[in-house]
Amino acid sequence: MASASYHISNLLEKMTSSDKDFRFMATNDLMTELQKDSIKLDDDSERKVVKMILKLLEDKNGEVQNLAVKCLGPLVSKVKEYQVETIVDTLCTNMLSDKEQLRDISSIGLKTVIGELPPASSGSALAANVCKKITGRLTSAIAKQEDVSVQLEALDIMADMLSRQGGLLVNFHPSILTCLLPQLTSPRLAVRKRTIIALGHLVMSCGNIVFVDLIEHLLTELSKNDSMSTTRTYIQCIAAISRQAGHRIGEYLEKIIPLVVKFCNIDDDELREYCIQAFESFVRRCPKEVYPHVTTIINICLKYLTYDPNYNYDDEDEDENAMDADGGDDDDQGSDDEYSDDDDMSWKSWLCDPDAMEQGETPLTMLQSQVPNIVKALHKQMKEKSVKTRQCCFNMLTELVNVLPGALTQHIPVLVPGIIFSLNDKSSSSNLKIDALSYPETLLPRLKGYLASGSSYARSSVVTAVKFTISDHPQPIDPLLKNCIGDFLKTLEDPDLNVRRVALVTFNSAAHNKPSLIRDLLDTVLPHLYNETKVRKELIREVEMGPFKHTVDDGLDIRKAAFECMYTLLDSCLDRLDIFEFLNHVEDGLKDHYDIKMLTFLMLVRLSTLCPSAVLQRLDRLVEPLRATCTTKVKANSVKQEFEKQDELKRSAMRAVAALLTIPEAEKSPLMSEFQSQISSNPELAAIFESIQKDSSSTNLESMDTS
Repeated sequence: MASASYHISNLLEKMTSSDKDFRFMATNDLMTELQKDSIKLDDDSERKVVKMILKLLEDKNGEVQNLAVKCLGPLVSKVKEYQVETIVDTLCTNMLSDKEQLRDISSIGLKTVIGELPPASSGSALAANVCKKITGRLTSAIAKQEDVSVQLEALDIMADMLSRQGGLLVNFHPSILTCLLPQLTSPRLAVRKRTIIALGHLVMSCGNIVFVDLIEHLLTELSKNDSMSTTRTYIQCIAAISRQAGHRIGEYLEKIIPLVVKFCNIDDDELREYCIQAFESFVRRCPKEVYPHVTTIINICLKYLTYDPNYNYDDEDEDENAMDADGGDDDDQGSDDEYSDDDDMSWKSWLCDPDAMEQGETPLTMLQSQVPNIVKALHKQMKEKSVKTRQCCFNMLTELVNVLPGALTQHIPVLVPGIIFSLNDKSSSSNLKIDALSYPETLLPRLKGYLASGSSYARSSVVTAVKFTISDHPQPIDPLLKNCIGDFLKTLEDPDLNVRRVALVTFNSAAHNKPSLIRDLLDTVLPHLYNETKVRKELIREVEMGPFKHTVDDGLDIRKAAFECMYTLLDSCLDRLDIFEFLNHVEDGLKDHYDIKMLTFLMLVRLSTLCPSAVLQRLDRLVEPLRATCTTKVKANSVKQEFEKQDELKRSAMRAVAALLTIPEAEKSPLMSEFQSQISSNPELAAIFESIQKDSSSTNLESMDTS
């Protein structure tokens, strides 16, 4: 105890140093001490430590300030209650300071202290007393609207305290509500948003009287509709309360929903978005009470799925025809180029519709009856210019078939044109194309027909989508996939280079995750696979870069994909391979590009273990390219990366040599024996070889996941 007090005294003395580094290190050491469970402070030490930490919160050096505020966390649990109250009083006073930096650091300090208090469920007297002391100061700070920054900090802390210790503040809930409600009409949006967050936390622990007062206030203000800006805020607030309070708001939905429906018809896209988000919350949190209104909610969602914010509806009758997805020409989208989707709030209301409709899935019979209307509404949107809109449509259809399997069976002919539109759209992201194909149990047979499409983008997208249906776990789609994967792999004969590469990637995924899909197809697939391992001179071109000429091999990616497939087949389908034919192509790969060589070196390591006798028969033909790699020298004027690549090649080649030497009688090969002597006589190669042999990890089989 005495030694601890002495050590603390030394640290406190250093904290008064004029050298900021001394102050920083001493504060850091103090925090380390405070974090120890064994430390116990006497009353005098407690007082001095608290006083010093609070003083350092006003330090001129920001790093010292930050460290001091971090000390508050462990300090709160080490000092007596009256010292904690001293800390809280000082921090609350500092929050009203004219110095912005001191206000900020004190706010962080208060949040730190609140975070360290025992939870409300523990019945801690310390937590109760501290929260009561803070609450009065915070409500005063929130009520004063002269300084917005103080208000914002106070609202943040209030929300944090209500979320953690709301149950301890029941007696203060009426005064907290009284201070928060006026902030919903603040001219500052940031103040309104933080007030909504605080009210959301308040309703989680408040009594029924406070809850009723809050709801009645919101309903009264919404009925007045004095300002569109505040109306948006009140709708957001109701949605937040619904999310947090859950079923408690259910008994008021008969009053709330008609108001929200009314505001959906006001020409304000941002307000509509908030209304639809509120609907989503009602359906999610109060399914029983909202049931009578589900049809109304779905109809509103369907209406705004087909609503174009950039089109003038003033000259049209707003009746049921506005919901007809077949109405109007697709060519009417020409003027959309003048608008930015990101800047137009109304597009957001499109994107939140499926959330509300997804929550309206119960009961399933009601949803089933709405499927034709949903498909009708989505039909035109699936050919929209906006990628966001189309992706939202696909997400919604995916959710629909997840909840109601088979629900879209009768509607596939209507949906396929929209799917093909996205597959053929060169400007669309690959993610959108995958979304378009994310329910293939129904679409797979139909999509086979589009392998004959004139668009290489469509063909590659279809094959890529099939790749994403393959997983290492059993799936309902597996039997269907096995029957038709051969048709998709016929794209290995496609005239387009990229389509063939994608086909190889899909084949590799199947070989790695579910070999049973492709084992019976190897006799027809392997010739095409091996064909893609060859270097094609017609795909090699020279590109001038200033005074230099750079060689570009457009066939490199597809060769890499082919060799990756070969590597995978060693693990999954070795018994179906003609090893000598396989070794022919491995031998070619040993003379290829850097990336291909690295793959074939790994293959040799695997083959030396899996098929030692076959490798031994080809050993002389394999040694020569390995020797060429190990003895190649980089030009003296090459860049650093070239030297590093060559070093890595040598090490990988040496690993392959070491693996070959584990085959019995490999040393009897004249060429291998000669190469061994060459390695021994070359200090650089000898050092690499020796380190590889000593490295225990080199005895483990290397693995590569190229799926």
